[in-house]
Amino acid sequence: MQQENSLTFYKNKERVEYTQLLSGLLLIAGWLFLPLLLWLAAVCLFSLSFKRSTNDNLLFLLIAFSLSFLISSRYIGYLWGGADDMPSYLMAYQRYDVFSQMLPVSLIYAKHADFVFGLYSWGIATLSGNHAFVYYFLTLFITYLMIWKFCKLVNSPSPLLCFLLIVLFYKFFQGQWHLIRAYLALPILLCAVWYARDHFKKGLSLFIFGGMIHISTFILLLPLIILGRHIDKKWTLLQIFFMFIILVLGVVVLIFSAKIIGSISGHYIISKIVTRLEFSPSLSKLPTFMFFIMINIVAIPGYLKTKNISFIRLFNMTSFFSALKVVALIVMGDELHRVLLPLYLLYAPLLLFSIRYFQPRFVILFSIALLLVFHMLAFSYVVWLNESNFLYIINDKDNPVEYLGMDYLFGFWDYLMSDIEYYDGYRKG
Repeated sequence: MQQENSLTFYKNKERVEYTQLLSGLLLIAGWLFLPLLLWLAAVCLFSLSFKRSTNDNLLFLLIAFSLSFLISSRYIGYLWGGADDMPSYLMAYQRYDVFSQMLPVSLIYAKHADFVFGLYSWGIATLSGNHAFVYYFLTLFITYLMIWKFCKLVNSPSPLLCFLLIVLFYKFFQGQWHLIRAYLALPILLCAVWYARDHFKKGLSLFIFGGMIHISTFILLLPLIILGRHIDKKWTLLQIFFMFIILVLGVVVLIFSAKIIGSISGHYIISKIVTRLEFSPSLSKLPTFMFFIMINIVAIPGYLKTKNISFIRLFNMTSFFSALKVVALIVMGDELHRVLLPLYLLYAPLLLFSIRYFQPRFVILFSIALLLVFHMLAFSYVVWLNESNFLYIINDKDNPVEYLGMDYLFGFWDYLMSDIEYYDGYRKG
């Protein structure tokens, strides 16, 4: 009887693996002939059906290529009343010529002095002849590559589902249109924090490297390196409360210190930080923040039961940024999105770990499916609105939601042969 059960188990396992392989291959082929949004919905269904598959890496590459091209194909400069940062990056990029002028050009036009990002930008400009589309596309694609690495590094139960929950979040998607430096640095810095727990020197080196891509994100995540061993520890409610009080006092001291230094220094970077620290409540990002708080709360039952170090680490990191966000609601004004950034990456693997401790399973599966549907609808609506004129060079359809994977493939070649344009009037002013 036991032998018969074992034989049935292996037959079922082989059937599942065959179905998984066939479904994955059909999805890969279907990318050419389906509108991107419909294809992404099919990938979401696939990721819900199978935790891991041999086709995950290929599916990731198609998603990363499609989203990188979609974003980098837009007409740049008119969004949000001049708040689109991409013209600044492109104004600097098109002036990278002599290596010795790399940092001055970055500071004058892109308003940063981060050496690694400047070196990267100068290198792409030198190799591509200052081709703006190549620069924009590669930056986005590398960002997606690092997010994928993070999803796998944290031992997510389903890396593909984790990746989809992150990149289809419409706020994250919109931020990638222009906050390219912060978005590139973030997954690198989070991976560095993770590495530092087991290989401190390697993690610290990677963290410093990521910090030279975007110093603000480096400073935001620095406590996770300094207090590294504490993110692997389970905390009591009383300990969490005292840590929150210490965090609030630390932020208040930091703000007053920055204000004092800013009053006696005219340095650009210091002035930039000081102007973004203000004692004024801002609730514009509250709905997004409340979503992350709910994920944090949902994870508590699993956190109290688990011995999984990845789950504990993710919960503690997420809790740190949630607490920081509470303080930031009062003191950071319109810059709250910078504190939210880490939560876009942390919430998905944390959610996937936490739901394993809930029953019944079909309710959990339904909840995740509902969340994916919400993400897809919001993401699709943003693409359908087409505020930034996606795919404008190959504009032969009524709306970007109609383009197939094949259109993306041929359109990519058209963009390589020409280049993107942008409006820089706001930045010149």
